[in-house]
Amino acid sequence: MSKDNIVNKLAMGKPSRRDLNKGLAAAGLAMVTLPMIPRSARAADQPIIFTWGGYELPGFDPKYIEDHPEGPDFSLFGDEDEAFAKVAAGFTPDIAHPCSAITKKWYDAGLIQPIDTERLSNWGDVFPALKTLDNTVYDGEQYFIPWDWGQTSVTYRTDLVDIDEESFGLLWDERYAGKLAVIDAAGDTAFVAAIYAGIDIYNLSDDDLARLKVVLEEQKPLLRFYTNDLSSVAQGLAAGELVAALTWNDTAVELLGEGLPVKFMEPKEGALNWVCGYVLIKDAPNLDLAYEVLDSRLDPRAGAYLMTEYGYGHSNSKSFELVGPEQLAKIGLPSDPGVLLDKGHFFAYPDRYTDIVRMFEEVKAGF
Repeated sequence: MSKDNIVNKLAMGKPSRRDLNKGLAAAGLAMVTLPMIPRSARAADQPIIFTWGGYELPGFDPKYIEDHPEGPDFSLFGDEDEAFAKVAAGFTPDIAHPCSAITKKWYDAGLIQPIDTERLSNWGDVFPALKTLDNTVYDGEQYFIPWDWGQTSVTYRTDLVDIDEESFGLLWDERYAGKLAVIDAAGDTAFVAAIYAGIDIYNLSDDDLARLKVVLEEQKPLLRFYTNDLSSVAQGLAAGELVAALTWNDTAVELLGEGLPVKFMEPKEGALNWVCGYVLIKDAPNLDLAYEVLDSRLDPRAGAYLMTEYGYGHSNSKSFELVGPEQLAKIGLPSDPGVLLDKGHFFAYPDRYTDIVRMFEEVKAGF
């Protein structure tokens, strides 16, 4: 397949993990909730899954759709702050899909209820390391069901860059000025900059914050763009207009699937790791069906689909048996999330996160 054909195919493909609603957010539609199928068109009420764009695919709900062919309903959000604000304002889905780092905020606001894991037939196969993540268990009760886990790192063209050692420093390499891109989010780009510069973002002094700003300012003139549209990043990498970009796992998996010479970096500094999953909303209107959805999303078949389509790890250990070691090696996933979590930097919200976001916006604006 020619380069142009690959680029065109990528442009016409499915949105990646967060592209759809990140795009809406950029267009000023961030607070719009999008029901994928009108509830009035359903034979019966179905639970609403409030999730990132790209996670409404039938492959994520195999058991549920076997039992309920109409499938669950969906509303989509662009980022976690938007999702929290929507539910706090009164929107009541049954299940929401934040990441573990922000679950405490949902718990403190009284928006979620404990989850009875005895109602989940697949809970026993969930990796133990994921069951007790910080901010997910309170007073011995589970408030978060881990589901997808992955990394923020660099996808790069192995045929177009020359590096001796994999490092986040590639995103500051002047040889590739104008051919680099990063994610337009402080929680990704500013955190990676801190990792690269050896700055402890969880114990940030004023001097550290000022130094981090300088690091980001040094990067800015080398960038082709900041973006939340990772489909455009994939197209740029495919065309050779970009040689390296900060991405999540799915960009590399998508490009490898098209036969392009890319690699998802294992930086010497350690990648930025995260775990996302599901919370059960307080007063969920369809509680019994919500439990069926949760159990279905923990099904090994859902996990195999997640890993092969997006390159993210799944919380059910049996999912890995369906994928196999060869495919895992191809997409760069260990067979145990504990391996990944131990060797990288686990994302959490630092005390000065608001200051970091403000500083990042100042860098982008040129102040």
